[in-house]
Amino acid sequence: MYFFFSPGSDLRADKPENWRLSRIGTVGVSAGSSNTLWNRLRQHRGNVRGKYAGGGNHRGSIFRLHVGRALIEKHGWHDEQPHWGDQNPDAETTAVREQEHELERRVSEYIRDLPFLWVDVPGDPGPECDRAEIESHTIAMVSHHRRSAGPSDLDWLGYHSPKSEVYQSGLWNVRHVSDSFDPLVVGQLSEYILSTEALDHQSRI
Repeated sequence: MYFFFSPGSDLRADKPENWRLSRIGTVGVSAGSSNTLWNRLRQHRGNVRGKYAGGGNHRGSIFRLHVGRALIEKHGWHDEQPHWGDQNPDAETTAVREQEHELERRVSEYIRDLPFLWVDVPGDPGPECDRAEIESHTIAMVSHHRRSAGPSDLDWLGYHSPKSEVYQSGLWNVRHVSDSFDPLVVGQLSEYILSTEALDHQSRI
């Protein structure tokens, strides 16, 4: 599982209560899934090299899709980005990819600057695995708190999102933001945090 925080969250200097979650996600919640955590994070990060270096593919990352839509709303780029989010084959042409590259690059710049943490939650892929349960309940829990307490980071890009689920929850999430949650998920997640081993300092996404 992974937990992204807002740009202003300093995970080294700030106290944890001052960290602000902005995206909760995981992999392996569909039966037979072979995707890995690090591959998913690379999809969010975007391309480091190749023809579209510095950019990415928002059609393969819902996180990138939401960030791009918020940037379009914030800067009024609707005419420049008429195909953003289109899933039809015509939106995959070279001309469209080239047209979208500048925005994809800006999305990559935003996401790459976000601090994040990860937690090892092992188990076979499937909708009943602990990863799926923890993801849904933590999203619902954080969203419920945000809706009750109101915004705490007025500069957060997500408040420009056209998706009500995003700007009302304060998360780059849409699914589960209105669900009920079990507070016991905190203890369940805490156990996996304690059992997660630190990465080698040379590990790279």
